Amino acid sequence: MKAFAAAIIFSGLVAFIAASVLEGTYQQPSYSAFSTEGARVDNPGHNLIGN
Repeated sequence: MKAFAAAIIFSGLVAFIAASVLEGTYQQPSYSAFSTEGARVDNPGHNLIGN
């Protein structure tokens, strides 16, 4: 039971660290990621439905 609890805690810790690294380092908005000649995606603003 101790090994199972340690595995759950360890996997939660690894998931939290991986999520924070991926969120802060590797992700970028689509309008900056796809800014080539083939796909011009502009900054969409705050509200996509126009209200």
